[in-house]
This record gives sequence, C-alpha cells and structure tokens, in this order.
Amino acid sequence: MLAGTLLIVAPASARPQVTATTAMPEQPDATDEGGEIVVTGFRSSQRSATKAKRQSAVILDAVSQDDVGRLPDLNIVEASRRITGVSVVGGADPTKNRDIYQRATIRGLDPKYNLVTIDGIPLASPDWVFRGARLDMLPSSLVSRIEAIKSVTAQYDPHALGGQINIVSKSAFDGRDDRFFVVNANGGYNDTAGKLVRSGGPAIRADATGAMRFGANRDFGIVASVEYQRLPSTARAELPGDSNGAGWSYFTATGARTPFPNRSTGLLMPVRNQDYFFENMRTRLSGNLKLEWRPDDATELSLFGGYYHDKDTETRYEILTLPTGAPTAVTATSGAFAQGDLQQGLTYQPVTRDTWLIDARGRHDFGGGVVLDTTLARSKAEYRELREMIKYDTNPRPGTAQAGFLPAFGYRYTIADGRPRLTLNDTAAASNPDSYRALYFRSINRDLDFTVDFAKVNLGINAAAEDRGFGANMGAAVTRTDLSYDQRYAEYVSANAAGLATIGTMRGILHGKQPPAYLTPAVPYLLIDRQAAWQRFGANRGAFTMSNQIANNAADDFRDLETTKAAYAQALFRADRFDVQAGVRYDATKLVIDTNQAPTIRGATAYEAVRRKTDYDYWLPSALATYQLGDGMRVRAGISKTIGRPDYSQYAARTSFGIGTDGTLTVSTGNPDLKPREAWNYDLSYEWYMPAGMISVAAFAKDIRNEIFTSSQQGPATTFQGVTYQTVFVSTPRNAAGAKVKGLEVGYTMDRIAAVPGLGFNANFTLLDGSYRQPVSAAGIASGLSATRKTSGLIQQPDYIANMTLFYATGPVELRASYNRIGRALQSADGDTPTRDLYQQPRQQVDVQARFTVQEGVELVGQVQNLTKEPFVVRQGPGRAYLNYFFPVGRTLWLGLSWKPKL
Repeated sequence: MLAGTLLIVAPASARPQVTATTAMPEQPDATDEGGEIVVTGFRSSQRSATKAKRQSAVILDAVSQDDVGRLPDLNIVEASRRITGVSVVGGADPTKNRDIYQRATIRGLDPKYNLVTIDGIPLASPDWVFRGARLDMLPSSLVSRIEAIKSVTAQYDPHALGGQINIVSKSAFDGRDDRFFVVNANGGYNDTAGKLVRSGGPAIRADATGAMRFGANRDFGIVASVEYQRLPSTARAELPGDSNGAGWSYFTATGARTPFPNRSTGLLMPVRNQDYFFENMRTRLSGNLKLEWRPDDATELSLFGGYYHDKDTETRYEILTLPTGAPTAVTATSGAFAQGDLQQGLTYQPVTRDTWLIDARGRHDFGGGVVLDTTLARSKAEYRELREMIKYDTNPRPGTAQAGFLPAFGYRYTIADGRPRLTLNDTAAASNPDSYRALYFRSINRDLDFTVDFAKVNLGINAAAEDRGFGANMGAAVTRTDLSYDQRYAEYVSANAAGLATIGTMRGILHGKQPPAYLTPAVPYLLIDRQAAWQRFGANRGAFTMSNQIANNAADDFRDLETTKAAYAQALFRADRFDVQAGVRYDATKLVIDTNQAPTIRGATAYEAVRRKTDYDYWLPSALATYQLGDGMRVRAGISKTIGRPDYSQYAARTSFGIGTDGTLTVSTGNPDLKPREAWNYDLSYEWYMPAGMISVAAFAKDIRNEIFTSSQQGPATTFQGVTYQTVFVSTPRNAAGAKVKGLEVGYTMDRIAAVPGLGFNANFTLLDGSYRQPVSAAGIASGLSATRKTSGLIQQPDYIANMTLFYATGPVELRASYNRIGRALQSADGDTPTRDLYQQPRQQVDVQARFTVQEGVELVGQVQNLTKEPFVVRQGPGRAYLNYFFPVGRTLWLGLSWKPKL
C-alpha cells in the first residue's frame, strides 16, 4: 500500500480534468535484468503510483491499492490519512459516537471546503453540514487510487481551498490480464464491543471485485464490486465542557457566571457535567458496476453506477449533573455547589444514509491533436434519522421540560489533569431509581434529500503528454444541486403534578446493569430500557401533554437550489524539459433559499414562507510550470485562485431554538449573506525520482479572504414565545476579515533497500501554520476585549501531520507496520473568549498487518487497528488545561482470507 507524496495522472477513462504534462524519462529498475519481474503486495502499489506520478499534470498526493485490490485501512477516509498533507477528522457532533474518522482535511482546510469526487464527478452528500460526501461510507472495493489534488487548474471546480479528494475507480483495462477476480473476507473483534447491554458480536468485512475484457478484439470491459461491513462498538465517554465550551464557567466575585476571565475570580468551574455511554452498530453495503467500450485507440465510452448504503444504529445513555447558585470553598482544583440537579437519560438515534451515482463518459481523439471529453452524471443522497430521547430528572417541573434544583444533588468537585470528579451530597439518593421522575419523551425525525446533476465538456488541442509546442484546453461545466431538509419534532411532558405521579419513577424500566461513570464515580448509570419506557408512555398517555414545538417543526426546515455554470480556457506549452499551463475559469453561482420564519410571540402559529435569492461570480486564474532538472529531478511552481462556498445549512436563513432543562436558551441561526471564501494559493515543489524510490519537498501558502467560522457567543436577554431568557447562547456562521495558512511537506519513499532485501518504507511529514481574525461579540468588547482577535489556527487545521510505514516481504510472508500522528487542531473558536476555544489534542495510531501466502492465489491476512487504543481528546481553557471531551477508541483485531483465482 502506498502512502507518500505522489503526483499522479489517472488513466484516460478516469481523468477528464487532468491535462497531461511532459513525461519524465523512466528510471531503470535494477531488478529487471533477465526478464520481467512481477511485483506484488505493498511494493506493487508503491511502484505503480510512483510510475504514474511521473506523468502527472497537477500537484497531488495519493494512496494506491495493491495488486489484489486492497487499501491499507478499513475504508477510504482512513487510508487517505497516509497521504502527505492530509489529516482526518471524526464526527462533528459530540453527542454522537465519534470512534471513526469520517472526513479528510487537505493542508489544514476544513472538510467543508474540499470537494469529494469520483472520477472527477461531484457526489451528493447525505449531510446538510458538509458539501463533500462522507468518505467513510465509500467502499474500498471501488478504489484504484485515492488522490488529494492540491493545485487545481482551470478545468477543476474551484471549490477547493485546500484541494479535492478524488476517487479513481477501477477499470477493466487497468491490468494486463483479460480477467480479474478477488474476494476478501475478514472477521474481527473490537475489544470495546458488547461491554454494555447487548452483545456486540463479530465485526465483518467482506468484498468481491471482478473485471473482464471481452469481445472479438477485447474492446469491451466490465467491472463489478460488492462490499459489506458490520462494525459493532461501545464507548464510555465524558463531556464536562459541553459542545460549545460553556460547561466550564468563570464566576464573578459576587457569584454570577461570566464567560470573561477579566470579570471573574480567574478560576474555571465545572457547571455542565455530562457522562455518555454509547452502544453502536454500523452496517454498510455497497455495489459498483462499470461498463466500458474501447473500439480503438481513439474512442472510449463508459457507463458507471454505484450504490452506497450506511446504517448507524446508536443508543446513548447519559448522566447530566447541573449546579445552581454561587460556588463555595473554591480553589484552583476544588470547590462546591450547595444545590444541583441530576438527570439520567437515553437517546436512541438510528441513521440511514443512501447514495446513488450514475454517470456516462466519452472520449474521442479526432486526430491532429484534437480530443473531446464529455461527462454527464447524476447523484442522489438521502439521510433519514430518528432520534428518540427519554429523560428522567430528580426535580422536574410539571407541565414543562425544565427542572429545579435540590440540596441533595449539589456536589463537591475536584479537578485533576483538567478532569472534574464530582461527589454528590446524597449519593444514595442519586443512585436510587425512585429519586427520578419523567422530564420528557421526545421523538424527532430528520430527513434530507439531495440531488446533484453534473455535465461537462472539454476540448483539448495538442494537449496530450507526447505533444510538443503550444496547445489548449477549453470547456464548460454545469452543476445543479437541490437540497431539502425537514425536521419533525414532538415532545411530551407531564400534564401536571398528578400526571407526573401517575407516570412514576425509573423503577421498572431499567436494564439490570449499572456501569460506573467518569464524572460521578459514586453514581452509576441507570440504563433505561427503551421498549419498557415507551410501553409505560403508551399505558399512561393521558398523563402526558405535548409541548409547543412549532419552532422546531418549521423554523429549522429549508431548501437550497444552487446552480453553478462555468467556462474555462487554458493555454499549454511543452518542450522536452519545460512545460507550462495557464488558464482562467469563469464561475457563476445562483442560489434560491426557501425557509420559514418562526414566530416569537407565545401561542403564535402563523409562519411566513421566506424566499431569498443570491448570486455571485468569480474570475479564477491559475498557472502551473514544470522544469526537468535531469537525473530524475524536477521542480514545479503554481499559482491559483479558488473559492470555498458556504455549506447549505450555513446559507439557510433558518433559526432553531433549544431550551435547556436549566433554563438556558440556545439559538442557532443561518446566515444567507455569507460570502464564499476566496484564496490565492502559491505552490513550489521539488521531486527526485530514484530507481527504487523518491524524495519530494513541497512548500505552499494560502491567503484567504472571507474566512467562514461558526461564532458561539453569549447573547443578551431574549424573549421567545412570551418567555424572557437571561442565559442565552447564539451560534451563527460569520465571515472573518481574513485568514492565512502556510506549510511544508516532505516525503521519502524507498521500495527496496539493498542492505536489507525485502525491506521498504514510506515516510512523510507536514508542518502547518495558520490563523484567522474573527470579530468579538459586543459583550466581549464591553468587557474590555479588542474588536477582533487572532486564532491559533484554522478550524480543523493540525499543526503537523506525520506518517511512517515500514513493510517487509520475504517468500510467502509480507509484514507492514504503519504509524500516523495528527497534531493539535482548533475544533471551534468562541466569539467571546479564547478560553472557550476547543482543541482536538494530538492523536497517534499504530496499525500492523501480516500476510501469508498459503498457496498461489490464497493469502491469510491478519491485522490490528489502533494497537495502542488511542482515544479522541478535546481540551480548552488557559493553556488547554481543562478537559472538554474524552472519547475512548478500542483496538480491533482482524483475521481473514484473500482469494485471487487464476482465470
């Protein structure tokens, strides 16, 4: 498996956007004397990718499959972390399981602003927060190569501030044989699975891929693949900082909460303490089919279809501890609250994601250097989520979803390594199911439907790799996206005090287990049996009343219809040692946004449908030059302008309201006036190709305008539906004045070391330095802060990325050990104070794999993922001394067979 700095050109059937450049002369292979050597395993992927890199037209890095169609990791997103300059991130929602990586950042730029394509075609995403598709749900059996494109030219969609992730699909014409078939089947054990209520059972990974060329002249081809995964896990997590960092709070000398250190006693105290226990089952099923026709060297036609299904069934158990009033006996590591509230709850949140893709492509060489490429595609994605939430509380207020506070549930706390540990005033009462009464039962449905239609035509003149002199590319593209989001929200609370008594306590609706919690060590989880709880709800329906959720049923819905039309022209010049390509793209976007304006008067039911239209256009120049130094060395320099469109939910002028059980109002609102990010990108690289490896060094800088960030600020007192809330948090996307990021990437690959036959390695290291300026809230300015502040990085930008892979092959045995480390990354920035900025802490992961050839075509494969069981950790506060979130990740062991029959 290859992970390194690769500059790769796809095969003709998969590269409509790549312009060929001057090919470097092949370096002889010292092992090729006396006949052809067939290389297999890890070394085969490394060599094939390095060879392809020599014909690259744009700056990109990649990871490639091996000779039997395997990537080095569980899925595409985990394999992509091996690529130079690429880091990967887990789920953005801390209230959901985040034990797997989901998306990739390129050169420190948030995944929201990096497009995901399959063979250059944009893919609909089952998500309203990210434009790019979730990489973790795409099957590895689809992949010939994963490319991280870093310098886009005029032919590319400009939504590429960091770059683009392009999946090059397999082709029947890739190999030298007419037929190919491989089956990989693996059984696994996740050492966290089955640790809570249900038995997790085995993990399963199985895929099959077949390819065949047929016809009288072998001019037809077909590729088919299918893949299935079953991935169980459990995780016991803690979230003392809350999702916006407000779980740690300062207090004034008079005992009032404040986000501002300069108005406080200078000490942070835990005020929203959440323990989570997750039980998760993921299943994935996918299929791909590609039909190809190449009647001669001048003509290529293909039809591709793919279906990708992902179901994530998750149950989350929760303990929430909240204080009230002023703290006492406060020191830097301890304190107490006289009164508090304690809640135990369950959230059942299954999500189903389905994505379909179909595309037709054609290429014809008319002779005389004139080549026409055409693409027509449609992709569709659906997201269906059910979220059932059941919460019991020690002091619920009848008729509402709010609660009061009692002395029994006040607590003393200590802080060690930034992690609070609470001792309740009455631990016996806190552990007693009869202390809890029903707070609410909720049923929430979220539906997303997303369609992307795409068409592109490119005409190349004297633009092939072997052409010399002047040439050109010109073309046009249209992308139409239609996204609609709908939420249906029902909440039931006790009708009155009599109803609260009728509903009863937690006794009789619990599982037998009572696992311990992190934050409240003496108070265990009381695990609600979902079916028993809903049976009680049905038996006592008259004791409940439905609360007013008009806002959550209408104000959060939206539809975005976006149409982007583009035209481009690119001039080329190639000599034997020098080539340059320079072009310009005109990109025009029109957007229609439909939302509902929510009422703010108590009892109001009338909603006004609101339609807003906006548009923007850009002229986007780019240039890339390459000079061959000789002896396998070359230098490249590029400049380009790109944009990063806001994601769809950021555009929508929607407003959602959330009322916490402690009386906190949370307001999340979109911003239809957002401008796309704009970036000037500067690239310089040096590459040296050796007979058995390569060295590459690349430097880059990006100057970004209109940086987009989500600002979380403490707002003024707000009246919502006739009730005035004093504690208000407002979250909205905004444009910052500007941002910068620069970096250095170094890669070194050797697939053969003379001193140790069979040994090879791949290593890369990336340094990143970025920041942006964001406005401070009015309250922050009033407290004495400056009008803007500089962050310590871009959102999701690590300060470094390191990869190292060692592989060894001798006889029937192949061994691989991979190390990946992603440095500290800013996860979110607060609009009031840096002490609420959230930082993903450095994380490393070690994976090992062994293969043994049992007989020709049959391999036994063993693999261990996350050998050292590294968790995800988020910290905050001065010097990042306080824990925001701790999420453990287990070790997974795999054992399987790979069968590649001789056909």
